[in-house]
Amino acid sequence: MAIVMVAAACSSGSSDDSDQAAGAAGVQAQGKPVPVTSFETFAGESVTLAAYAGRPLVVNFWASWCPSCVAEMSAAFLPAQLELGESVAFLGLNIADERDKALELADETGVLFDLAEDSGGRLFTELGGLGMPLTVFVSEDGEILDVHNGPLTEDQLIDRINGILLS
Repeated sequence: MAIVMVAAACSSGSSDDSDQAAGAAGVQAQGKPVPVTSFETFAGESVTLAAYAGRPLVVNFWASWCPSCVAEMSAAFLPAQLELGESVAFLGLNIADERDKALELADETGVLFDLAEDSGGRLFTELGGLGMPLTVFVSEDGEILDVHNGPLTEDQLIDRINGILLS
């Protein structure tokens, strides 16, 4: 069910009502510790978000079938990681995609951050995701500080990282 909602949210854009609902879902996750749900990296390792403890973390949920996700990966996340990657860890979690298509998109965009799969969208749902892309900002202590449903520009992403994680 959640995957159908994700596809609809990505393909239809956002309205005021969906923005309010997306914001409400993300607010419910704020201030809580990251979930212990495990996921598999593209390298085949099973990990949790706790593996990133000790360093601020930006988690981005994406899929090759989501045009906003595709644009955001190279236009916002790659430049942000190049600028702030020494101070912040980045993790891209692919959702509801065929692995070959996900790997192909990662190669095309040139992203350098860790990539993994959120099979079935369990972690996406736990973190308040309603639409794609979804970006979650996590403190070095593993606390969810902010959840953003929808695309971010390079400037918006860098400003949020600086204001939320590095201030």
